[in-house]
Amino acid sequence: MSNENLNYIDDLLKKEESSTLEFKKSATKEVVAQVLCSFLNKDGGQLVVGVEDDGYVVGFKDAHVISKHIQKYVVSSIVPEPVVSVDIQNFNDEQIVVYTVWKGTSQPYIYDGSVFMRFGNETRKSSSQELADIIHSSSFAVQRWETKPAIEVQIEDIDLFEIKDCIEDVNKTGREHNIPDDPLQFLSKYGLYKNGDFTNAAVILFGNKPVTFFPQVRVRLTVFQNTKEDGNLLYDKIFDHNLFKSIRNITDFFDLAFGVSSSFSNSDWKRSDKIKFPRLAIREALLNAFIHRDYSSFSSSIAINIYPNRLEINSYGSLPEGVSVTSLSEDHLSIPVNPDIAHMFFLRNWIEKIGIGTVKMIANCKELGFKPPIWDVQDNTVSVVFPDVSIPFKVNEGINEGINEGITLLLNEPVNEGINEGLSEGLKDSLIEILNVIDTEESIRASNITDILDKPYKTIERHIKLLRDIDAIEYKGSKRTGGYQITEHLRNLIK
Repeated sequence: MSNENLNYIDDLLKKEESSTLEFKKSATKEVVAQVLCSFLNKDGGQLVVGVEDDGYVVGFKDAHVISKHIQKYVVSSIVPEPVVSVDIQNFNDEQIVVYTVWKGTSQPYIYDGSVFMRFGNETRKSSSQELADIIHSSSFAVQRWETKPAIEVQIEDIDLFEIKDCIEDVNKTGREHNIPDDPLQFLSKYGLYKNGDFTNAAVILFGNKPVTFFPQVRVRLTVFQNTKEDGNLLYDKIFDHNLFKSIRNITDFFDLAFGVSSSFSNSDWKRSDKIKFPRLAIREALLNAFIHRDYSSFSSSIAINIYPNRLEINSYGSLPEGVSVTSLSEDHLSIPVNPDIAHMFFLRNWIEKIGIGTVKMIANCKELGFKPPIWDVQDNTVSVVFPDVSIPFKVNEGINEGINEGITLLLNEPVNEGINEGLSEGLKDSLIEILNVIDTEESIRASNITDILDKPYKTIERHIKLLRDIDAIEYKGSKRTGGYQITEHLRNLIK
């Protein structure tokens, strides 16, 4: 078990049972459903199976098989359908299972015809009066920004391919079952398409150009030569795509800047090679900023500022309910500001477990020899600072020498003689820059290259055509999932 998970379990086992925590030596699927239903109707909570009431670990046999079966049962048996996180950990050579749910946003939640509630450290069915109180409170709840209908948004404004990719990811993760294949039915299932209207959450998650409707989706990434005050910028880029695409592109920027050179997986965000910056920690900070920020203000945005001695991520809003700056360094439960948005990230496995992201950030920084992140909340802005993380070189530098030599050899081949004669140094530099991006990513689309290099799409298209003409790159895969790769011909030249 990794250090961050060990610390997380240690913190959990030191706590006493409460309205948000229960230990069970063993539990049937019915008992798990009752306890989680009670958490959903209260403040959320964690059920730990394989542990005595006093926190002593006894273990849980066949945890992987049984917990998956129970998760499927709970999700299909509780109405409305909840988000259930299942985490299996080895502790002192024993397996334990942690079931976690957020506070429900559609209370009351019903299991087996009854509404279960949490009273102290006990779970029981609600009385008629208690049920009436829940319904009364829910009816007066303020409608969240993410659930409101997006005015004038049509089907043409939605990226159906992104939704299909999301459906594919959900089926792969297996976190929920009976997922509709049709994009609109999928959105309807999760409350993102209601009565013929897309919700605000649907637009910023899956919109083609969500900035047209919501300028607050913009993210500005700036690399400062020294301080913000001196105004000297090494790089300044606005990302204004849907949330999934913006996070991919920002992650691509960091990978390119730090020289990460292996394939990228949307499902687990892991690279096969060794990295030299706290990638996991920065990814978690980005996800937190996107999921927990306040989107209701049109003038708000996310700002990523990189200085010679630190990296800052600032987002508009406040910490989730029940979370303080102090509690971020330990296992904690939180209620996301935007649970519909959080649900989509969870289903795609971009959020691995509920409530331990910040713990993993700290552990990842320490593991790689960086100082732990520092959180601050001021003037409706949540900031996380990585004290000694900075871009190790100018963004436009770092061109791979092997690529440089390889392109020169290619252009000097007799078959490319005519092309080489009309090639300016500026154009050659641009070709090398594109090749460096493709080599870093292994497989990438033209639109992603455009975003990373901040150059016009038509310019990138022309230069890609030239690279294909000289047999430097080739397109592999389908139109939807494929991308450009370095050819074997060029690979052999740069060996």
